[in-house]
Order: sequence, then C-alpha cells, then structure tokens
Amino acid sequence: MNAAALTALVDRWRPETHTFHLRAEEMTLTLQDVFMILGLPIQGEPLCMNTASDGWRGQMGDLIGMAPPEPEDPKERTPAGAPFAWIRTNFGELLPEGANEDSIKTYTRVYLWYMISRTLFADSGGKLAHWCWLKALTVLERRWSWGTAALAYLYRQLDEACRRTGSGGIGGCLLLLSVWSWDRLSVGQPRILKARPWPHYRHNLDREPTWAYLWDNVSEMTSDPKIMYRHYTEELDTLTAEQVDWEPYGTYYHIGAGMADLNPKCVEEARFWRMRCPLICMWLVEYHQPHRVMRQFGLYQECPPQWQDTDHALHRLDRQRQRKITDWPVHHRGHVTAFQHCLEAVRNAGHVEIVPHDLAAFNNYLQWFHESTRIELIKHAYDDDILDDPIEFDERSQIQKTAEECEVVWEQSHTDERPIGPMRHFIKNTARKMRRLANLLGCRDTEIAATSSSEEVQIPDDDTILSQGTLSQRKKKATRSAYQLKPRGNAPKRYTPDDYVNRGKKVVIEEDETPPRRSTLRKMRNDEPLSSEEEEDEEEQEEEEQQQEQQQEEQRQRTKRMAVRKHPIRRGRGRRG
Repeated sequence: MNAAALTALVDRWRPETHTFHLRAEEMTLTLQDVFMILGLPIQGEPLCMNTASDGWRGQMGDLIGMAPPEPEDPKERTPAGAPFAWIRTNFGELLPEGANEDSIKTYTRVYLWYMISRTLFADSGGKLAHWCWLKALTVLERRWSWGTAALAYLYRQLDEACRRTGSGGIGGCLLLLSVWSWDRLSVGQPRILKARPWPHYRHNLDREPTWAYLWDNVSEMTSDPKIMYRHYTEELDTLTAEQVDWEPYGTYYHIGAGMADLNPKCVEEARFWRMRCPLICMWLVEYHQPHRVMRQFGLYQECPPQWQDTDHALHRLDRQRQRKITDWPVHHRGHVTAFQHCLEAVRNAGHVEIVPHDLAAFNNYLQWFHESTRIELIKHAYDDDILDDPIEFDERSQIQKTAEECEVVWEQSHTDERPIGPMRHFIKNTARKMRRLANLLGCRDTEIAATSSSEEVQIPDDDTILSQGTLSQRKKKATRSAYQLKPRGNAPKRYTPDDYVNRGKKVVIEEDETPPRRSTLRKMRNDEPLSSEEEEDEEEQEEEEQQQEQQQEEQRQRTKRMAVRKHPIRRGRGRRG
C-alpha cells in the first residue's frame, strides 16, 4: 500500500459529489469496482441493524463461546468489540479433525468477523473488531448486500479524511481504493512482479480469483513519503484524460476479457453496476452516483450531469454523535425502501439502450468541468503571465525560429566587443519560452526521481493532445463553483528551477555591468583556439585585473594602518611584585 499516493488522491475527494476532482474528469469508485475487485454481492438486504450494545459481552459469549474480560475499573468505558490480538490468541489455532458442526460454525463466524473488520470496515485505529459486525453474522445464511455496505463505509471514510487538517488515519477498504487507483491511474502505480500461480479448483469455480489478483505481487514504494507525496500531488495536478485507463476491465460487451481465470461471479450482477441508489451500512447512508462518471463505463457523458447533493443531514449521522439512535432500520426506513425499489426496478427492466462514448461531447464536458471546480492543489512554479500568450501555435515553426535565432546570436558573439549582453538576453527569452511550453505540456520538475512505474507510462504525443481539445484556450479566469476544492492544511509549494540550481549553495548575484572574463567566453565557444589579437587582448585584460587587485590590496592596508593610528592597541599592565 502506497500511503503517499493514497493521501494525494484523498485530497481531491469531494463529499458533495462523492467523486475525485481531477484534470482528466470526475472519477470515483462504483459498484462495478466493488464487484470486480472484491466480488461482494449487490443484491440482498441492506446491512442495517439495531446497534444497541447493552449486554454485548453476553451476546458475544452465546455466539462464539467467549468474550473479552471486563476492565478492572468499573468506571472505565471500553468500546463494544474485541481487540484483534485477543481474537488471534483465542481462535488462532486450527480446528482439530472430527470437530462438531457447532465448533465449525463458531470458527467460521469468528474468521468472517475478523476478515471484514480488518478489510471492509476497518476504522482509523485499526486495533478493534466492533461488535456490530459480529452481530450481522448471527445467521450465516442471511444474505446481506455486502457490496453496497462496503462502498458506503468507504465513502464516509473519504468524506471525513479529505476534511481533516491535522494528522489522522483513514479507514474503509483501502485494498479496494488502491487497486482501483492502480488500474486506472499511473500515479503511484507499482511494478507488477512475477505472478504467483493460483490453485485452481475445477469443480468449484467460486474459488477462482477476482480482478484484484492481478496486483497480487507488486513492488513497494521505499522512498521518503513526504517527498513522494509532493511528487504525486504534482502528477495528479497535470494528469490528462489521455493518461487514464478508463476501462481497465474491458469494453462494455467484453468485461473481464483481460483475465482468463476470472471468477464468474464478478460479472453476474453487471446490470446493477449503474444503479443510482442509496448505499446503506448500519448508521451510514451515502448516494451512489454513477451518472457523473459514465466515461468509466465507456458510455456517453451528459453535460452537465444531473445534480444530486449528498444530504448534509445524512453526514451528521454518526455512531459517536448520535448515541441515542440505535434502531437504524426504523430511522432509515425511507432509504431502505428506496434501495429495495431500485433493485426491483433493475430486475424488471428489459433491454436498455446505451449511448457509447462520444469524444466531442466529452470535450464539452471537460470544458464545463474545468470552469466549475478546482482541479489543482498547488500553485504554479511560474507566474501566470507565462500563459497569457495564445496556446494554439505551430511547434515546428517555433522551434525553427528559435534555431535561427541561435545562429544569429552565435555569429554576433564572435564580432561584438561585448557579446555576453545579447547572449544573456537571448538565453533568458529562450528559457522563458521553454518554461511556458513545459507548463502547457504538464511537465513536472526533474529534481525528484520518478518511480519506475511513471517511467514506463507512455505519454501521448502533443498532436493527439491538441487535436482532442485537452489544451483548449482559456484566456479568461475560470469561475469557481460553490464546491471549491480546498487542500488539507497549507498546500505544498511547487519546486522551481532556482530551488534546484541553488540547493545547498549560496546564492551569488552577478551584475550585468561587470565585464566578463575571457575564460568564460572561451568555454561558451567550446574551447576554440584564440587568434593572436585575442591572445594579446586577454593578456592585457589579465594585467589590468592584476593591477586592480594590487591597488585594492594597498588601499585595504592603508585603511588598516589609519585605523590603528586612531585607536592604538592598549597593552595590559603587568602585576607588581
């Protein structure tokens, strides 16, 4: 797990839309990702139960045969649940052969409780398995909608994490978030190592791997997380639509074709992937809005997408803030009914006409999206006036023009008495053009070493980017919408070329009036041999410099002697015997 890449991605989450706001487009995790990566069911009852914890130790003892001991201090409040260390200590050993059915169910229930508490519904602390998840496993045969519950829990964790200003962790299924990011984005993508064989079971296809198995054996990020966080933030700021893998699972009619031994259950409920419905998980209710990210399904993206605000009243419903509410099926009965109606509507729906992805319509959507939200977290390395000039220009003619200017300036440098002035002026103008071109193309600074995954990414050529309208001209400053993206705490400052050149060095300011040394000019000319006249000029200049240095040294000595005369040194008196 790459913590730096996940942090940079979480900074772009918007609770109002449940999407990541990137330059490429809005992107988010959908029920398609939950089903393909985790294989969790969508159909079933919403995971909504009474979370009252009175007498939870006795109920836990009835289910698994034991419970954590009570604290020694009766006034000490402990959460309703068991530490993971306690579960491993008491249920870590394998069942003996010939165990009865009750023991098998008990160990099965504990194993499921341990797994879903650590993977699907992990909290930011990561040390406790809450009692409510074990309560949901009271009847093992009961079919819950685990997929919608896991996605709702991850949405809420992202809502809280993106608004934290200090230190703090993030819960939810980070495996789902990591694999989703690796499949679609090149930022922080690890390198896939040698694949390990999967033990296939011919007569039990349900035990085949899910899509996440493609990332089973990957390299780890070992660089400094603080430096890589700034690196990933800059990469996400410049990420374009051409650098995103929009359909990693395959095209609309060939989902899962890229993995030969994919579990067949991963595509069974494909018709429910684009279902707009409330996602329910105990006390949490979040909205699934796939209509905002239709590009991820390879379908037509409407502009602007229909607005559906995630109710602020629902975000206030929290287990810690609303301790008095425990009967959540009654409190969320309206959302429970709406979820059931959505499932029934999809089951009864006939053939659905789809509109495939259209590039022109998507470019119109991108233009609207860039003008409606904030897509960058940190400031540019250069002033905004670099982008004032029109960006539609012929690169070949500009490069040819620069090359001709180089020849002219080079010829003049041999004839002018003081060639360093025009040369410096030309270098400054050329550097400004190159910085502007690098800013337009989204080039990142070179002082941070790129990861192996970033080096392997194929960046599209400039003609492709310009032809698809990604670098459209926008002279006017874009107006911001009500949901303006704000970074956590103080946004990092982007590195500049001056920071790289002067790192670890003292800044030396050279004045233009100082005459250049001939040795410097000779280096600029690639050590060309000097003529007799130039050699005489150089010798005369060196003699003049030596005379000036001698005069300066004599002046310093005279000044020192005058200071001694005005303030003579006082000698200390010796002690009398």
